[in-house]
Formats: sequence, structure tokens, C-alpha cells
Amino acid sequence: MTKLSRLFSGKRKWFILGAGIAIAAAAFLIIRQNIVSHSFYTVKRIDFEKLIETKGEVQGKTSINIVLPDIFKDQELRIYELQIKDMVAEGTIVKKDDWVATLDAGRINQLIQSNREEMERYLAEVNDARIDSAIELTRLRQGIKEMTFNLEYKKIDLEQSRFESPAYQRRAKAAYNQTLRQIEKQKRDYELRKMGLEMRTKREEARYNYTANIDKKLQEALTSTRVIAPADGMIIYARSWGRRKIRVGDQVSPWQPAIATLPDLSQLVSETYVQEIDVAKISQGDSVRIAVDAVPGHSFKGTIVNIANVGQELAGFDGKVFRVLIDLADVDKKLKPAMTTTNLIILEKIPAQLTIPRTCLFAENGVPYVYVKQSGKVWKKAVKTGPENDEMVVVTEGLAEREKILLHEPENIDEIPFLAQE
Repeated sequence: MTKLSRLFSGKRKWFILGAGIAIAAAAFLIIRQNIVSHSFYTVKRIDFEKLIETKGEVQGKTSINIVLPDIFKDQELRIYELQIKDMVAEGTIVKKDDWVATLDAGRINQLIQSNREEMERYLAEVNDARIDSAIELTRLRQGIKEMTFNLEYKKIDLEQSRFESPAYQRRAKAAYNQTLRQIEKQKRDYELRKMGLEMRTKREEARYNYTANIDKKLQEALTSTRVIAPADGMIIYARSWGRRKIRVGDQVSPWQPAIATLPDLSQLVSETYVQEIDVAKISQGDSVRIAVDAVPGHSFKGTIVNIANVGQELAGFDGKVFRVLIDLADVDKKLKPAMTTTNLIILEKIPAQLTIPRTCLFAENGVPYVYVKQSGKVWKKAVKTGPENDEMVVVTEGLAEREKILLHEPENIDEIPFLAQE
């Protein structure tokens, strides 16, 4: 029994060892088969697309801008910029007249204090001018009144002079005429002085009224530092000239008044920028495939609806870029403003073209080639190429459909010769 047990035990060990070797060999073949299958690309005909790829952002096609209130555009206030002290969180749904942002009122309070000091000074000058005018005109009227009484005496003296000598009559008449001329002169002086005093009073009143009007405007500006929503909607922060989003601590001014927007979510577009060298290749109506980073695995159809006429310089781009708006054909509830998009603008669609990945194509002395495997050996094979995009390239000569080519360069590439062309 002991020898028999040993015999069976030995056979079992060899059986287990053999099974293990068989399994390892099968695994190796499977892994090798997978490696080989992933090392080659089968040439095939597909509809080739010439593309331009750009990054963009989902926006409302139309939107209501929330900007610096109009009162701050009044140059008489001398308020050239204001700092944003606080803002509602981006993406917040607001109702009309809800709070959106608070602007720093420090500069306005300083202007109010300074202006009110001027108001008090001008008001005092107005009162002084009115009092001075009343006193001086009263004095002048009193002088005219006294001179009028004196004229009455001169008139009586003139009437009584008819009983006197001719010389006395002439003196009485001369005195009467002189007093009459003095009264007329005092009346003219009175009118002139009255006009002067009125002009002085009006000038002081104008200064006071100006400062009073400025005070009213400053009070309105102080109230306007609380920025409110002009309509219902979702808050999306505006962008500065450098395309960076506005944030707390930034400055807004009459020349850069944007604070936020309320986009219309029923009509969405992808806002993107195309470089100057590519903008001539696109036109309105071109089709676009749009991928949204926040909605993976889903592609949206789009159409170019607007191309800016004038380029601009933006951070992150070499040279000028042109703003392009792409209409999204599908409105998905998952799409929200400010989501990042990848836009593939289709410049041309060529049906049934032999195409290969760009990674399969190499070049030597300006001659493009690929690696093929024939008769168990790897060869370089020259090809002629046509249009290409970021991923694929059209092969016009040198390859046939279903021919297999290497995806990557093999080892010892210097020793691999070119395959003779038939």
C-alpha cells in the first residue's frame, strides 16, 4: 500500500505540474495575441473630416447684463472706479430686484462729506448776498425818496420865483432841473446796482444749487452700491478684458461696467475663439460637434452662427483670435452656462477615404512611410498622403484596404529597409 500511494502521489504531482505549464502557455498565447492585435492597425475606408478643434464655454444666446448703475457714468460725480466688496455666488437663481453685489461706498461717502461742506459755505454766501442786496437797495431807494422830497421843495421855490427878479427865476429853475437830473441818475444807478446784486445772488444760488444737485446724485449713487438683479435668472459672473471672470476685489468702472449676466437658458451657444490663421477657413453655417466636459460620453450638434469681424488679443493665445458663436441644436437640461466645451468644427467631409492614425505615419528625408509586416518581416513602406486632422490622415497611394500596419515604431528601426514598390 505504501508503494502504491507513493506511485499515485508522484503521478498527481506531474499531472499538476503539467496542467500548470499548459495554463501558463495558454495565458502567454492569449496575452501575446492581445499584444499583437493591439500593435497593428487595419487600414479601412471611412468618411474623413477636416477639423479645427477649439475650447469654448456654454453661454446663453441672449442674456441680460448686470452692469454698473448708470448714475456712476455721470462725470460730475468724479467716480472713476469702484471695488466689488461682495457678490452672490455664481450659479445662484435670483428673482428680480434680488441682491447681486455690493460696491465699496468709501469714495462716495468722502465725496458726500466734502460736497456738503461746500453746500454749507455756498448757502451762507447766498444768505449774505441776499442780505447785502436788501440793505443796499433799501438805502438807494431811501436816497431816491429823499431826493424826490427835495424836488418838491425846488418846484415850490420855482413857482414862487415868478414874483422875483429874472435872475432869481433862472437860479430857481436851474436848481429844479439839477435836482431832477440827480433823481434820474439815482434811479439809473439803482437799477444798475439792483442788476449787479441780483447777478451776484444768482451766482451764489447757482453754486449752491449745483452742490445740492451733486448731493442728490451722490445719495443716489450711495443707494446704487447695492446692485440688484434687473430680472429673474441664473447669475453668471462677467469676464474682464483678459477673459478672467470678475470676482470680489475687482474694480468696475464706466469703461468696464460688466458685473454679471442673466443668460437665457432656453437658447444656448458655445462661445469659442478661433486663431487668426484658421478663421478664414470657417464660415457661418459650418457644422460642429460639441463635447461638454461635464457631460461625458455625449456629443451635441452645433452650427456656427456668428464670426467676429475684428480680432482681439487674449491671454493664452499666440496672436489675435476671433470670437465665434456656435448654436447648440440640442437643449439638454444638464447643460449649464460656463460649462467647458470642446468644439470640433467640420471644415470638409470627404466620404470613403483610406485613413490611418497619425501615430502610424513616419517620415525619412521628407518621404512619408509606414511599417508593414510581410512574410514574417517588418518593412518600411512609402506612402502618399492627403488631407489630415488631429487624429487621422488620408493615404492616397501605397496602402490597400484591410492591410495591417504597425501602430508604433519597432526596435532597430535603422536596420529596417524600405519595401520595394511593385
